[in-house]
Amino acid sequence: MVAVVLIAAALFSVVGSQTPAPVAVATTPTVEPSATPPRVRSTPVGTAAPRPATFVGITASIPVSPPPAPRSSPTPEPGLWRLEGYIVDEAGKPIENVCVVIGPVPCAQYSPHTDERGHYFVDIAAAGSQTVLLAYDFYFEIPGRQTVWLRMTPTGSTTFNAILKRG
Repeated sequence: MVAVVLIAAALFSVVGSQTPAPVAVATTPTVEPSATPPRVRSTPVGTAAPRPATFVGITASIPVSPPPAPRSSPTPEPGLWRLEGYIVDEAGKPIENVCVVIGPVPCAQYSPHTDERGHYFVDIAAAGSQTVLLAYDFYFEIPGRQTVWLRMTPTGSTTFNAILKRG
């Protein structure tokens, strides 16, 4: 009887002392698909702002016949005015990914760009009747084309369409 107890105790000590081997779990990060495929921006981030030779006024806007929008643009919030329009080439075809820059800063990663129809929009603060009117400088650039500089003092939402010539 003592031998049976000793054998049982030995079995318990051997089985009880063994620690389970760690289970290796292969973890691979799940890559979330992007909501929209990334597009290559034509103006590299950090490109220095060009110096304007001349500015054009809002009256230099040209008539365009854009294709219909696949979805409507949101309307500006109260207290904002919208500058919007189309950027086209000499043949009147839309130019995608034109950087729309406000002020003397360079084109940046999150600067507005034209869409596949050449359309852009920028919302700016509306000036009230007691506010000093501000002049805004915008420029439209893409490598391989001449930059267009626009200087305007808005008095409400405005449309500005432009041709970016090669060169």
